[in-house]
Amino acid sequence: MKAQLTKFIGGYVAVTLAPDKAIELIERLRERLGKGGEDVDDTIRMIKNFDVFYEFMRKKFKEFLTPKKNISDMIRANVMIDKIKLIKNGEKLVMIIFDRSVDEKDVVETLKEMNVEIEYVEHAS
Repeated sequence: MKAQLTKFIGGYVAVTLAPDKAIELIERLRERLGKGGEDVDDTIRMIKNFDVFYEFMRKKFKEFLTPKKNISDMIRANVMIDKIKLIKNGEKLVMIIFDRSVDEKDVVETLKEMNVEIEYVEHAS
């Protein structure tokens, strides 16, 4: 299994991988970092219902979906996921853009623990 890791301006880390691995990554990071509330639950729900939310994105001309975030989680810096993108290119993929508070090192270490090969991709800004 391979994942693409991209670093965006502003310190956002993004990972693109298969839906099942995306859910596993989110759950492992939640456990590792001890953070993530409603945003994580909503993201997992969107990924599990990939086709429904993909059609919603397409019909609304949206490039990204933003999970629900609890205000108290935002104040306590408990948010883990900024937004996601659902991709269909012959295969289903999920791009997760993590909150700025999520360190690239933690994402990379978690992917390695999952035995996922990491491909670093430059972001054209």
